[in-house]
Amino acid sequence: MRSHALLSLSLGALASSGHAATFDVDAGEHGFSFEPDTITAAVGDTVNVHFYPGGHTATQSTFDDPCFPMSGGINSGVVNSNSGQASMMFSFRVNSTDPIWMYCGAPGHCAAGMAFVVNPPASGGSTLAAYQSASSGKSGSAPSAVSGGVLVANVENDEGDGDNSSSASGSATAAQSSSTTATGSAAAASTTTAGGSTTDTPGSAASSNLKVGPAPLLPLLLLAGPAAAWMFS
Repeated sequence: MRSHALLSLSLGALASSGHAATFDVDAGEHGFSFEPDTITAAVGDTVNVHFYPGGHTATQSTFDDPCFPMSGGINSGVVNSNSGQASMMFSFRVNSTDPIWMYCGAPGHCAAGMAFVVNPPASGGSTLAAYQSASSGKSGSAPSAVSGGVLVANVENDEGDGDNSSSASGSATAAQSSSTTATGSAAAASTTTAGGSTTDTPGSAASSNLKVGPAPLLPLLLLAGPAAAWMFS
């Protein structure tokens, strides 16, 4: 019985290690937009938001209240750059297949249609176009504290490819965000100024320096081999 359990655990961990995907979203590279603006992700996948000049945020709202931060939702805080991608990116993990409506909280940006959605409804009127239409005329706002994800050192993504593994460290760090408390999220806050410098609040260095790659496959294979031999001996 124990050998069967050990073998199942080893093979299960081996199988799960290669399934999570990483999606890269560019904020403000071409005006008031997120690219791509629609993502279909599975539970455990990671979304990395890369920020271009303009002082943008990636903030979660409900569909019915666009441009206004959802209580307990995802929020990057303002991240800016004076040229190209900012030195920090915001990384969050997808914890359910429910729709995640995201917008930029800088004044006027959401009203201009700067929004994206993770796992939009398959049918009905709750579309990104409807969300953007309802955003018209709203000023937009976002909390200053980081929540639901983490700011980590940016890794340049491959433009035009929304689904890639641009940052193993970002994916691993975002996986830990699901267990981060509100206090821990705020402690991890980091704001990149217009000049490109980064100001960290206490605790942010530990978050940004935590770079853990995907689970190594070799130890799992080494574990699975003896387990199989034990079971059939």
